[in-house]
Amino acid sequence: MDIKSTETLIFSAYMLACILLFYYIIIEVYLYFAAIIVLYVLYRILSKQYVTKLEIKGQGVFITGCDTGIGHATALRLVKAGFTVFAGCLKPEDEGATALMEKGGERLHVVPLDVTSDESVQHAFEMVKTGMPETGLWAVINNAGIEFAAEIEFATIEMMKRVAEVNFYGIVRVTKTFLPLLRKSKGRVVNVTSVKGRLGCPADSAYTCAKWAGEAFSDILRREMYRFGVNVVIIEPGQFGNLTQILQGERLRLAEDELNKCWELASEEIQEAYGRECIDGLIKDFRDDSKSGPKSLDAVTEAMLDAVENVNPKCRYLVHGTNMPCDKYCITAVLNQYLPEYLMDYIYGWIVPLPPVKQQVK
Repeated sequence: MDIKSTETLIFSAYMLACILLFYYIIIEVYLYFAAIIVLYVLYRILSKQYVTKLEIKGQGVFITGCDTGIGHATALRLVKAGFTVFAGCLKPEDEGATALMEKGGERLHVVPLDVTSDESVQHAFEMVKTGMPETGLWAVINNAGIEFAAEIEFATIEMMKRVAEVNFYGIVRVTKTFLPLLRKSKGRVVNVTSVKGRLGCPADSAYTCAKWAGEAFSDILRREMYRFGVNVVIIEPGQFGNLTQILQGERLRLAEDELNKCWELASEEIQEAYGRECIDGLIKDFRDDSKSGPKSLDAVTEAMLDAVENVNPKCRYLVHGTNMPCDKYCITAVLNQYLPEYLMDYIYGWIVPLPPVKQQVK
């Protein structure tokens, strides 16, 4: 056999070995991922079958933001499950609170509450403490929230503070007030943030920053409360814009007015750079989001119920919303855990496109 034939034979053997190794790696990777999927499915099945639930004996649950939306639906769901619910309402004389009293029965108590006021929160604490059942206060659900959005150069400091006062400091104020009762019962704090608590969402800085702060507060509190036997749980709802009332009716009008105010207060240079189309595009997005979403809040209320009655609840409940095949925000939040930032920046631009600017500033 000549040298050329020998080299050909060696090269052929080398290529065959590479091909076999390649297929071997593919098969091993396939089996690895298949095993992960099988184990995950088994975990989900077994975790549901062997969940240890609280024996419900009318324990007290205090919920903020019950006038409408998620808080309203959760209050009724927990009453149905057997809890005694203290429903914090900003406007206890309005139809939302009236509907709660009519539907909730004797185990539902409406409590006047403004989470931005120390005096109001303290008054709510005294009402809950006085009317608390013998089984004690088992859970506090911080649900109250508002939404105002604008790009950072348009967002006013006043807007940022107003959103943070409700969405973040409201959680802090209520939690610090009620913790003594929860430490005594070894109960739990349930903080409703948002899927945006995992995402740096453009054109939504005030709301997103407050929700990120709520997530950080909850993580720190969970680690501090572990020694007292108090669980801290985060609920992260996805797209439920048509049902939460956070951008419905009067609140939608206020959000639009706030955007128009942001435009008026912006400098001529900023107006020239972005163009009025930017503000109009955000207003259109608000209106579209207020119409899109699932037909019910059942997914969120079931997550709330599990967070309250599960003896060992999850730290986080990411709840998919929307009436489309998938919740784009929740899918993006999951991808955000694993993909590099430069790729996520591109994905954000595709999933949540921003209005084009009027000019490129050099």
